[in-house]
Amino acid sequence: MIFAPKTALLPVLLLLAACQPTTPPTAALPADPARAAVLAAETTLIERHDSLMALAGRLQTLKEQLAPRPNAAPYLRGLAAADQAMMTWMNRYAPDTTRPAAAQLAYLRAQQAQLAAVETRMHTALDSARAFSGGQ
Repeated sequence: MIFAPKTALLPVLLLLAACQPTTPPTAALPADPARAAVLAAETTLIERHDSLMALAGRLQTLKEQLAPRPNAAPYLRGLAAADQAMMTWMNRYAPDTTRPAAAQLAYLRAQQAQLAAVETRMHTALDSARAFSGGQ
């Protein structure tokens, strides 16, 4: 089957469009300062979530490495608990965009604090498990 050059470019253009950043450029931020604060807080929260998802991958890798080792059970439980804390936060995260900006901002700030606690738990579990495994 022969494709016309325009048809062949369509998948590439769609792929490029999908890769565009999801954060609005500064010029596109709303003029309402309260709404802008909500968007900034939400962006910060999502960025932190994304960085923690990378840590969750490390948790899983370390669990797999430690599973066959004797005496690893306490570290495996710590890694599993940290992973579960992240899953619980993700399942409970439910922003309500119909609420006033002040309420949305308060919710997002509370979520930042909860996510910080999850991050601490993840780092603690990873550090302990790494120390047990010899720093791998």
